[in-house]
Amino acid sequence: MEEKNINYQQPCYEEDEIDLYELWQTIKKRKKLIIGLFLSITILTGIFSFIMTPIYRSESAIMPISSESSPLGNLAGLAAMAGVSVGGGEDSAKIVAILNSRDIKERVIKKLNLIPVLLEDEIPEDRNPMNVAVETLDDMVSISEDKKTGVININVDYKDPKLAQKIANTYIDELHKIMNEKNLTVAKFNRIELEKQLKDQEEKLKKLENKLAEFQKKTKILSPEDQLSGVMDLYSNLISQKMKLLVQLRSLESAFSANNPRIKTLKSQIKAVDKEIKNIEEKTNIGALPSLSQAPEKMVEYSNIMRDLKVAQTVYETLVKMYEQAKLQEAKENIYVEIIDPPSLPDKPVKPKKKLMVAVAGITSLILGIFLAFFLEWLEGIKNRNKLNEAKTE
Repeated sequence: MEEKNINYQQPCYEEDEIDLYELWQTIKKRKKLIIGLFLSITILTGIFSFIMTPIYRSESAIMPISSESSPLGNLAGLAAMAGVSVGGGEDSAKIVAILNSRDIKERVIKKLNLIPVLLEDEIPEDRNPMNVAVETLDDMVSISEDKKTGVININVDYKDPKLAQKIANTYIDELHKIMNEKNLTVAKFNRIELEKQLKDQEEKLKKLENKLAEFQKKTKILSPEDQLSGVMDLYSNLISQKMKLLVQLRSLESAFSANNPRIKTLKSQIKAVDKEIKNIEEKTNIGALPSLSQAPEKMVEYSNIMRDLKVAQTVYETLVKMYEQAKLQEAKENIYVEIIDPPSLPDKPVKPKKKLMVAVAGITSLILGIFLAFFLEWLEGIKNRNKLNEAKTE
């Protein structure tokens, strides 16, 4: 009885034991299958990798910079160069958001006329060509930000290396345009307003100069009375002062409510200046200046033209100074983009990676071949055991 139990348990132990020699024999037995599968898959993958359309990558790198330098900004820049993590901050986040926006994609597509290029295959009638082109371009372009240095990488993958470089360049160009359009700061608002006023004042000044020239040509009067010079200087200074106060008021009104103390103070100052201007104008008009009231009619008209011209010149000069100051202030508030690496013209494709594809295919096919060899051997073993059992039964 004991002997029968030993004989029954011994085969189970042998079946559970992994015999490396038997495994090697199985691989050796099925070597044609393994080698055949390995060669066929590897060769087919190699052929396919050569047939595939090569894809080139144009790489570029940009970094946001602020035109207004500060000790803190300089230290942050040095820290980034030293490898200390300072991050790109809000400026980098804004630029990445613009680069990933639909707006810039549509601008690039329209500027380069990419719809016929990107839509090589027919699209369904219910799809908008621009939407499909935007999706295609989105797959081609990758935007990434280095949180450590704040550098933003723009990579464009396409089968035409020159077009890939052109797309990357257009992305950067359109980025600058969008930033200039969207960046409406208080300083920019002031600059735009002053630009309009400067243009209007320039036209007004030209008209007065022409009017004076025509008057002098007709009347032969070349210079006003000396008594007017002091009044005109005071009048011009008051007009200039009023212009400066008005610009300051508009700037504050765009940022604060009407109840702000600074706005109320400016309004009071403007009111006081207006009162002084009105007093001078009334004195001039009613003849408070004796020489003017007694002057001939043409001399009075000449003096009025000269007064208007001097005021216009003073206002124009004041506006020019304020306009230049507004431009400087706007430049301080703007965000600029520095091109660290301009878009490259690739000469080697990044896809397909032929060597990697063949290597992966070879390893995968080898593993698959060995697995298939053991699987077939296992099936063959089952068949043989079934036949043996049938023979014993008979």
